[in-house]
Amino acid sequence: MKVLVDIAVEPLGTSSTSISKYVKKVLEILDREGIKYYPAPSMTTMELDDITKLGYILKEINDELEKMGVKRIITLLKVDDRRDKENSIEHKLEVVRK
Repeated sequence: MKVLVDIAVEPLGTSSTSISKYVKKVLEILDREGIKYYPAPSMTTMELDDITKLGYILKEINDELEKMGVKRIITLLKVDDRRDKENSIEHKLEVVRK
């Protein structure tokens, strides 16, 4: 079963109030790792085959943002681990668009 994870990454202590370059970097990481995702204005939903991959992805994100000069990162997560039915980004979007 797929696990859906909503993630919001908040870099602190940057020289600008804009975070778009950091969001772009996170999306690049997800692309590189082959993670299916759905970006929204304040969070991005990731679709994982295995919840254990989440720790690896978080480390990759934090390491890359540190390389960009970010010294503190707040990460918000919401995990939807549904085990009785299909759980995918497409399925959730289909249901709400009907």
